[in-house]
Amino acid sequence: MTTLSTYVKWSEKILNEHLKTEPSWLATCSKVNRYTRAGKDGKFIICPKCHQGAFVFHFSWSALSCQHCNAIVEKNDWKVTG
Repeated sequence: MTTLSTYVKWSEKILNEHLKTEPSWLATCSKVNRYTRAGKDGKFIICPKCHQGAFVFHFSWSALSCQHCNAIVEKNDWKVTG
């Protein structure tokens, strides 16, 4: 039985590999705003600088450091899927 954290890491790896090809749906992703909610399962956000992503489970932050390029990005600049 896999745990949620194992599944999240596996999903994040698959999504980041897919993002390296610059998929067409990336242009239609909306930006995070004050009404964005993560929900029970979290949301996948994408860095506007390196186009790599990570899962977040809340949006009670004003800026976040990207785990891939180490850039500090304001909340409203991140892209969110779904």
